[in-house]
Order: sequence, then C-alpha cells, then structure tokens
Amino acid sequence: MSDTTTQQPPVAPLRMSALSDAQQRAEITRQLKDRRWRMVINEAFIPGNSFGFLNHEAFAEPVFFHRKALKSMTGRTLAPGLWLDVEVEPRFDDSKQRWSYSVSSGQPATDQNTPDPTHAAAHPIGAEPSTAPSPQPTGQASPKLTKLLDEIRFYASWGNHSGTTEIASRTHQCLALDPNCQALIDQARSQGQADGERLMCFYKFGSKYGKDCLKRADYRQALEDLKRDHPSLVKRAEQSVDKGIQAQVKHLAVQKRKDSGRPVSTVRMPAPVEPNPAANALPEPSRRTLASGATDTAALHPRDLRLQTPAASWQLMIDETGSIFGPEASGMRANDQKLGRFVGLLIPQRPQPGLHPLPKGWHAVDKGDIDEIDRIIQTILDAPVGVLGINMHQLPEASGERWGFGVIRLIDLVLRLMPIDGPTELEVLIENRGDFKAQTEWLAVAEQARLRLAEAYPDRARAIDLHIRTIKKTDSPYNGYVDALAYIASGASEYTRACLKAAGLSGTCLIDGDAETIARALEWMDRGRTLDGRDWTTLLSHPEAEQPSSLVNTLLERLGATARDDTALWRRYLDHVTGHFDSRNLDLKLLGRQVGWLERWMPVGQSLPPIPRLLWLTSSLAHANHLGQTEQPWIEEMRVLADRLMAEDAKLVCRAELNLAVAATNRYDFEQAGEALRRWNPVSTPADSRVRGLLRKLLGVSELQETASPKSTAGLRYWGQVQSSLGQHRAFLGDQAGAVTFFDEALESFATLSDPEVARRESRQTQTYRAIALMDDPACDAARVREAVEAVTGPMPESLERLAGSVDSEDKYAHHLALRWLVHRPDADLARHYLDRREAWDEGEGHPWPLIQLYRALLLHPEDPEAARERAVAGARLAEDAANGPVVQLIGACLRAVAAGWGEPWPGAETVLSRLESELPSARDRIAHIRAALRDPVAPLELLREVLPFNFR
Repeated sequence: MSDTTTQQPPVAPLRMSALSDAQQRAEITRQLKDRRWRMVINEAFIPGNSFGFLNHEAFAEPVFFHRKALKSMTGRTLAPGLWLDVEVEPRFDDSKQRWSYSVSSGQPATDQNTPDPTHAAAHPIGAEPSTAPSPQPTGQASPKLTKLLDEIRFYASWGNHSGTTEIASRTHQCLALDPNCQALIDQARSQGQADGERLMCFYKFGSKYGKDCLKRADYRQALEDLKRDHPSLVKRAEQSVDKGIQAQVKHLAVQKRKDSGRPVSTVRMPAPVEPNPAANALPEPSRRTLASGATDTAALHPRDLRLQTPAASWQLMIDETGSIFGPEASGMRANDQKLGRFVGLLIPQRPQPGLHPLPKGWHAVDKGDIDEIDRIIQTILDAPVGVLGINMHQLPEASGERWGFGVIRLIDLVLRLMPIDGPTELEVLIENRGDFKAQTEWLAVAEQARLRLAEAYPDRARAIDLHIRTIKKTDSPYNGYVDALAYIASGASEYTRACLKAAGLSGTCLIDGDAETIARALEWMDRGRTLDGRDWTTLLSHPEAEQPSSLVNTLLERLGATARDDTALWRRYLDHVTGHFDSRNLDLKLLGRQVGWLERWMPVGQSLPPIPRLLWLTSSLAHANHLGQTEQPWIEEMRVLADRLMAEDAKLVCRAELNLAVAATNRYDFEQAGEALRRWNPVSTPADSRVRGLLRKLLGVSELQETASPKSTAGLRYWGQVQSSLGQHRAFLGDQAGAVTFFDEALESFATLSDPEVARRESRQTQTYRAIALMDDPACDAARVREAVEAVTGPMPESLERLAGSVDSEDKYAHHLALRWLVHRPDADLARHYLDRREAWDEGEGHPWPLIQLYRALLLHPEDPEAARERAVAGARLAEDAANGPVVQLIGACLRAVAAGWGEPWPGAETVLSRLESELPSARDRIAHIRAALRDPVAPLELLREVLPFNFR
C-alpha cells in the first residue's frame, strides 16, 4: 500500500453517477491514485460474507469491498465497525452494467480505537479525527429511553442483521431524547448480538439432533444456564429449538425423497389456461398500438396476472422475504437468500376463489412437513389467482431502508397488469413489518399510485378503486398462502429451490429484471411508441429475456413483430448493435442476444452482415459449450467466416476460434482443439511458402499484414485467452509442465491490462487452470501447489469455512478447486476442517456441482461410507439433467461407477454408456474404463484419471 497521505476530503462528495462520463471518470481515477482512506465497515454488514460496504463522508454512496482485496486478514474476522485502511478506484460492475467505487487494496487499520467506530463517516489517512472527548450519557435513562434501548437489543439479536431498519429508527429516537446516549445504544446493540449468538446455539441443537436434542444432557444444561443468567431469553430459546427441529425434519424428508428416487418437491405445473384479452394494459385511445398477437399466450405461466379472468373486486396480499433491504442489496447476487424480495398474491373476491382458509398464523418456516408446504403451493398453482414478485435489484438506488420502495413498485406493476373489464376494486393487504405500521399514511401512498397510473393509463385509473392497509400475520386466513410463496422464493434450502423450480414461477411470475424498465417499456409500447436502442438493449439484458413465458420476453416479442414489418426500425436496432460492438465494454452474451433477436425478427429481404453473423454464432457456441453440448450444425460456417473476416476483425475471429477450440475439447477431440488455434500459435505457423501464399490470398491480407504477430493482432486480452486455451490443450494431452508455461504467459498478459477489474476476472479462471495443472504434476511440491490453490480460493482454512456453506455461483469453481486439492493432495487437518462443517453443506445448480459432490463423497467415505454413496449419487443426478451435454453426462457416469464400486446399484448402466459412445466417439477408449470398473472396481481416483482429464475432473 502506498505511503502517500491524503488531503482532506473534497467539499462535494464523489458520486457514482459521475463515473458514467469517461472524462470525469479519468479525472476521478487520477485523483484517487495512491490515495488511502480510513473507512469503517457499515452496520448492515453480515459477518461471514466475503464482501460488503464502507462509509466515508467523501463518497456519496457506500464503497464496495471484497475480502480478496484485503491483506493481513489471517486470523481476522470482518465485522460491522471494523476500520480498514484502503485504496479506492472506479470499477465497472458487469452484473449491474454501471460504474461504482470499489476497494482495490487494503488491510485492517492498526488502530481500531480511533476514530470512534460509532461515527458514520470516516477519515482519510493523514487527517486527524477530532480530539474532543466522546459525549457521555447525561445520567439515569428515562423510562422511554430504557424501552427504546430494550427494543434495540431485541432487534440486534435477529439473525442476518434483519433488524437493521428497526435499530436505525430506535437509534434516531434515542438520540432525540438524549444526544449523549450513544454509549448506551452501542451497549444495547452489543448485548443484542450476544443474545442472537445464544439463540443460534439453541437453533443448532434442534437442527443437528432433532427432537432427540431435548433429551441430551448438554442441551438441558445450556437451558438451565440460560434460565439462571438470561431468563428473559428462555421462551425465545425454546422457539429457536423448535425452528431447528422443523428444519431438520424438512432436511430428512428431502433426503428420504431423494433416496427413494422421488423429486424433492411434488409440486407440478398447473394446466394452461385460455388467454384473457382484457388482461392486457389499456392504451390511450388516441395512440396507435404496436403489433399484438405475437405473444405466445399458451407459453405464459397460468398464474401470470395477464391471464386471469377479470373480477369486480380483488385482494392483493403482499409479503416479503430476505433480510437486506438497504444499499447493501446492490452488491448481492440475485440468488442470495438474504436479498430482499417482495411477493404479491392477487385473489379474486368471488364466492369460490379457489383457496380454502388456512389456520390463522400459518407460517411456512415453522412447518416441518414439506408435504404440507407442497400442498399449499399446489393449491395456489391450481387456483384462479395471480402471482407477481420482484427483488431489491429492481429498485432505484437510495440511502437507507428501501422496503417501502419494493411494496410501492409491486403495487404499481399490479395496477398495470391486473385484468379489468369495468369498475374494479383492489384492496392491498400488507403484513406489518417493524416500523411500517398501520399509522403509516397508506392513503397517501394509494393516491400517489393512482396518480402515476392516471398519467400512463387514464382509462384504467378511472376504473380502479384502490385501498391499502396493513395487517398482522393472524388477521387473514389467506395470509399463509403468500407466506408460502415468499418462503420458497427465498431459495434458502434445497427444498425451497426444488419447489420453486417445479412450480415454474421463477422468471415468469417472480421476475428478476429491472421492474422500472419493464413498467416504462410496457407503458410506452401500450401507447404505440417503440423503444430506443438503449431500452431495447436493457430489456434484452434482463435475466428472463429468453424465457418464453416471462413478461420481458413477451414485450420483446411484441416489439419484434413490429420490427419485422418495419425495416427502418429493424435497421435502427442493427445500427445500435454495431455501436455496441465497437465499444470497449464488449459483452459477448448480450451481443449474442441482440443479434439473435435481429436474426429472428429479420424483415423479408434483409440479412445480417458477416460480422454480426459470426458474432451471433460465436455467442451461441459459447452457450452450447457452457452446457457441454458437442454437435452444432454451424461450426463449419464459423470456420469459413473466420477465414473471411480475419483481416477485417481479428479480435472477433480470435473469440470465435477460442470457442471452436472449446467445442472440440468437449468432443474429446484434443487434436482438433489445437488445430482451431493454429493461426494464433506462432510455433505452428505453416512453413511451406505455397501454403502461406494461398492463405494470404484466401484472407486477402498483404505480406506486411501477415508478418504482424498474433499477439499484436489479437490484443493483450485475447492473446492471454489464447495462451490460456493453449495451456488447457497441453494439460488435456498430459503435458502439465508445458501447460503451466502457457498459463504463466497468459497471466502476464492479463496483468498488463489497463482495466484492473477485467484483469482480475480474466486471471481468476486461468489461475484455476494453473493450480489444477500443478496439482496433477507429480514433480510439483506440495507448497507450490497450495500457493497456487490459495491464489484462487483465498487463505486456508478461512476460505474452506466460507466455501463449505456457499451456493454462490461466483464461489463454485473455487469450491471445486479446493476439494479437488484436498483429495488429490491430501491434508488431513484441512480435510477435517471442511468435514466438521458438513452441517452447513448445501447443493447448487450447474457444473461443477456434480464434481463438488463427488469430492465430498471421497472425503466422507473413510468415516461414513453410506453418506459418501448418497453424495456420489446426488452428484450423478445433477450431471444427468437433460439440459447437460454429453461431457457432463459422462462425469455423471463416472460418479455412478464410483458409487457402484461402493455397493450402490446402477440400473441401466449399459444403455447410458452406449449412448455416450455414440455422442462422444473420440472418448470410446475412456468409456471402456467405466465398463471395466463396473466389472472389477478400481480406486476412484484411478478411474477418474483414466476417464476425465484435467479440469473435466
């Protein structure tokens, strides 16, 4: 870290919005260079997270940090109030498609006592904090202050910092009563956090031992100690035990279903319903509408609001799930269970609404019977009701709590999408949450919602009579239904994820895209206006843009049907794609969606130019490669286009041939993989002058152009990717030392990239490949291998603690690498460290989760063979998913063979192996090893080495 001290922070705080301008961003980057700041981790940080936000008066918004950027963290725990000495830089957020401020490097401050960690702002290093003594309480706390402090302690004991909003409110009230009571507030928060840890211990008793925990001596002793030392917590402790017991009941029920071959959730998609024309939003009568009828209404989810039958009166039940509703939500991934979500259930008020009353206070999280929860969800799916949900990512940025934003945004969307055919009454019932109580001005909220609706849809606004009120959990016999929806929407367990997937609600009724953009696009298109290139691109970038039954997809189809009949509109979007392609922030996935949309809705007589065509084929191949699919009919077309466009756009050709190399690798055709990269590998350039002359003529390049190095032609980033791919090729052929040489050159190229975030992202994957190659090289010593692994995972054993319970997609490759290392290069102490966290193990989706489950099984087998078999079979089932290509299916076959060697039957093995031989003819010799192992079992690692080379295992 630089020793350069900073000046006082500028008068005007730095804002993220300024970073969108290239000139301002360059000037801010210059100002921040070599400048260090002392910042505090804000109070909403959740211990155990690897990322969070810091506060500083010089920055208008919280500054993002990730543990990987911090040094000297061995033995240190990140927690709210911890002071860090950091350097800050602008960084582009790919997931949010925007610039923000992020910590580039830092470490814990050596002096954690000054400045006072209760202050919200922080100081740049070199700027001395105030030396005035901290204010002290004025004396005995008043009864009102005492009550508020007790409430702070209570909310501080809630898990996942879910009481942050309530704490902030009470803190404000306390300071209004006594400006000098900060020490008492801090004490109450500290006591509450300690209470939360005590309660968590009781939850773990229940989740680990079930009802048997009530008979255990250690549980009884813990309860007696609590009665003696903290009697006010006894009732809550008993409730925590009950919740833990119910969690274990659910977990065992899931395992029982899996063991019997049943699906984790028995929920099934409801039968399709006939589309309802009146469900569409009403356009202004004076405006022309865009093309309609393009939407495949049969593909809409039956619980989509647009498909429901109009009713004179509706009731909208709203509930939330998750715990983070503040600024920290912006840095969370969409699948994080702590991310705040809002779910609405629209119920027609008619004699038979399809839902039977539930016991008042029915709460899914308290139910151990997953069959009961399945029945509740199935009842919703089969009833004539509508479901709509959003999450915090779809709300505008603002300081503080944004729970109210989510409720209002959800109401706005329902008002635009609900079916009407005349005067309609909508009553919104919101379950109380903390400070959002009945006295909140919901009448004013309703009027503001009607105002916004009237500005967009005056006819609709005149027809709807809106009322909003709050209720308690026990006030409505139907509140349990929306509670069940919120419970599965959280995705907090294997069961909830399976139930959500089986219900088909994710991405259709529960949307992940930006709700504001969706509402604006819906409004404009209903008014007869097309979208400009930016809004069109924003819709295409939404997670559910390619999901046929999603709201975003139906908007894009409606726009596409118009563009197909309007050549000028189609060409306008094509020109926008060309501009995107020429920009520095190139997003191949998004470009692929743009070009794919243009291809689908192309007017008669139009065609895609060669460059967009190759771009789309490359994007399509990248997606197929990700799934491990092997045969694509347009691979030869890609090769022809690559030769044709080499002189015109070498970088695009490089991208295309990198993906062609991956496709060949997925076919186990390693020779063809090397051939795909021949023109980028100087040592394989054809020496024959006649061949070289023919190649020049074919490509239309001059002698001067041909002599340019592949490195200068491709550019540093793609040159690094080429070197990484060549390293993978050597590793697949068994030359680990040669592979590492290529990987090192790739990392050198990435290190010189001007954008540090791009450099980090590109380097991480290659560092993973490098660690695997070193791991598989018998000549490489253990210390060097561990160093390479920790360059990806972070220091051991801390990273093992984090990875053990993580299902974050950003962690899964590091997770696989860590377990592969523990199995291939055994370390008994670290393996024990991971096994001791078995209770926290979870299962995510997609590759390499089958391999994570395999390596868990190999670690477990010496002490628990039955559990090891279960893990191996669970991994095999993941790999056998129909969406996976033959390579991942082959991984599943290996897992089945390992489990068979441990005594687990594999019916239908020959059918699977014969199919894989036909799909992967180049892998027949390797598949023969699986057949041999089924006849005569061998050591699992021996089988894996024979069948799955390099990172395939």
